[in-house]
Amino acid sequence: MPNYPLYQTQTVTAASPAQVGATGTRTLRAVILFGGSAASQVEFKNAATDTGTVLLSLNCAAGATTCVDLTSLGGLSFSTAIYCKPAGTGAICYVWYD
Repeated sequence: MPNYPLYQTQTVTAASPAQVGATGTRTLRAVILFGGSAASQVEFKNAATDTGTVLLSLNCAAGATTCVDLTSLGGLSFSTAIYCKPAGTGAICYVWYD
């Protein structure tokens, strides 16, 4: 039997904010934000585009990482979709979701 990953993953950069996965109910499980600059941040919006309500926002220092594991809490539910919007030069966001 194949060993499939527990959650889906997606990488989103500041240069290309994007919807995470498909439209519909999604659960954010974990996030790693790599700070490319001192002003690195990310917003997760309950929407398929950059228009929804911000449900989670994180900041990060240059050359550092911010890690958030929401699995022990059951994840963070998004009823419409997950839109990930990193900002800051070189900011990269790694997202685990289902």
